[in-house]
Amino acid sequence: MQRIMPIEGHEAAQGFNLAQKPLAISAVLQAQQSNAPALTIPLQSLNGNTAIGIYVPVFSRHENADALEGFVAGMLIFDVYLKAILPSYLLEEHHFELHINGQKIFSDNEYEPSLDNTWVQYAAFDLHGQSWRVNAQPKTRFLEQVHYKITRVLLLCGVALCLFVSFAAYMALSARDRARVIKDERNKVDHLLKNLPGMAYQTFDEGDWPAILVSEGCEALTGYSKAEFEAHSILWGKIIHPEDYQRVHETVYQAIIHQAPYELEYRVFNKNQDERLVWEKGEAVMSLISEKLILEGFIADITDARQAELEVMRSHAFSDAIVDSVVEAIITIDQNGRIKSFNNAAQIMFGYNFDEVKNLNVSCLMSDMYAQHHDQHLETYLQTNVTHIIGTGRELEAKRKNGEIFPIHLSVNDVLQQDERMFVGLIKDITSQRLAQDQNRKHIEQMAHADRLNSLGEMAAGIAHEVNQPLTAISLFSQSGKNLFESGKFDKLPHIFEKLSLHARRAGSVLERMQMMTQQGDRQKELLDSKTLVNEVLKLAESEARMHEITIKLKHCKTNANVYVDRVQIQQVLLNLLRNAMEATQSAELKHGNTVELLTKVTDEQNIMISVADRGCGLDANMRDKLFTAFSSTKKNGMGIGLSISKSIIEEHGGTIHYAQNTPVGSVFYFVLPVVNE
Repeated sequence: MQRIMPIEGHEAAQGFNLAQKPLAISAVLQAQQSNAPALTIPLQSLNGNTAIGIYVPVFSRHENADALEGFVAGMLIFDVYLKAILPSYLLEEHHFELHINGQKIFSDNEYEPSLDNTWVQYAAFDLHGQSWRVNAQPKTRFLEQVHYKITRVLLLCGVALCLFVSFAAYMALSARDRARVIKDERNKVDHLLKNLPGMAYQTFDEGDWPAILVSEGCEALTGYSKAEFEAHSILWGKIIHPEDYQRVHETVYQAIIHQAPYELEYRVFNKNQDERLVWEKGEAVMSLISEKLILEGFIADITDARQAELEVMRSHAFSDAIVDSVVEAIITIDQNGRIKSFNNAAQIMFGYNFDEVKNLNVSCLMSDMYAQHHDQHLETYLQTNVTHIIGTGRELEAKRKNGEIFPIHLSVNDVLQQDERMFVGLIKDITSQRLAQDQNRKHIEQMAHADRLNSLGEMAAGIAHEVNQPLTAISLFSQSGKNLFESGKFDKLPHIFEKLSLHARRAGSVLERMQMMTQQGDRQKELLDSKTLVNEVLKLAESEARMHEITIKLKHCKTNANVYVDRVQIQQVLLNLLRNAMEATQSAELKHGNTVELLTKVTDEQNIMISVADRGCGLDANMRDKLFTAFSSTKKNGMGIGLSISKSIIEEHGGTIHYAQNTPVGSVFYFVLPVVNE
């Protein structure tokens, strides 16, 4: 209870007469009787406010007895008291009522009894025999403010709750999506590891490396299941070959010390105790869960791969041995012309060892004439795939280390290795072959010379007749000129001298043709018109034909055709065919006519055919297969080398020679030569 001193100006309370106040007298008597403070019922104060009186008896001690001396009296004015003890904000926000013994003692005028009773709060108690009840009711204005604040707070809480729920839902969905992604990635990894030809693993860095996790490839690799490894029924260290165990352990240990990956190959025993070679690569990492060192890596079976590698190495060694044993030089180059291999024969042939020419351009092995165009030819082939020498053989000139130029036969083929082109060249030194060919050519020329001499010997009678005629005419005209000179008829001498000169030239022409046929030695090819070539031979053969009463019928082709030939050699072939035709016609005693046909015909744009046809006795079937073989002859005294020499000469000129039966009787010999277009 708050003690309030009398307020200045209320001195009227002094001298208050209790006798005039029944309620006060009743409270005094009650306090006297109970020897305790007593309260009056509510009454009006002097200033008109509702109040209660409080009376406290005061006793004095006299001879062991208590005597009432008086009372300490006070008054509690409710409205002043409540405003003094209650906080101002509480009075502003609430209405208050005070009931004592059912009588309303205090109420602020704003109390709203019609307000919903759910908002009314009360407190009841007894005080000195009186029933007190205090009602508290929030003001409407306060409820509105509180409702607004609560609504705002609830709204904010709702928004916050929505945000929280949304965030929680987002986190839940994200977690679910992440879980799906993780699960999907794990499935992918599991599927990938399952399809890999090997085993992925996680093991403890202990003893024989007990497994934490292994992929399903472990069973294909070792024969042991995933469950056996993860249950530690089988330890990886137990299946390592004893001879390799210490090396494997040391390699892993050193990698852990240096915090580096490890990679090695070693042997293991599978469940069937078969020895297999494996390749392993791994690394030591720290576990985030157990904070222990674990080993992670991958192991693959390389037994078959290593066996295949060994087979390839053996195959390469075998092929290298074969290549090195070949007598021809074998060189490989890349698409840029750089030398990549150089066998022993090439080293002997060119005088270089492999280290000297490795990665050099192959043109260093060529003569200057070919070297300057090689790179351009190679580039053109790579761009167009149009072959000139690729896939075919060709004779070229090469250069040794000492600068010596020598002839070779080169054949080249390309090999596609992945995306790169390689070229393999087989080179043969044809120096000795060229010498042999030269010797053979000289031998053929010697034989041809002998054959020509033999032919000329047989033609001597006809040629002598041809020469005798102009010589006889010269003798007669000389005698006539002498007679004219002696008789003084000088005007006729120029005519005589002209005749002498004509017959002298005729005799010289016959002798010149004989001299050309008897010449021996190297000859030069020249570009000739086929008509000129044939006409010159015809002049040589006409004298013999007349002796045997045979007519040579010539038919030229309408198209001019040039050939690049050795004049004397081709004329020898044609003359030999004409002589054979005349002899065959004569042997048939001219029964089927005395004509030998000489024909030239352009078969296509690239070849011309020259044929000799007779109506003689023909050839036996047995003789046709060996016509062009040396020393095969149908003549009684023939040597059998004429057609053989003719075949060699024609083939040397890039042509061919053939035989066919004539219709109805006789034989046809013809040869084909390439035409040279201007």
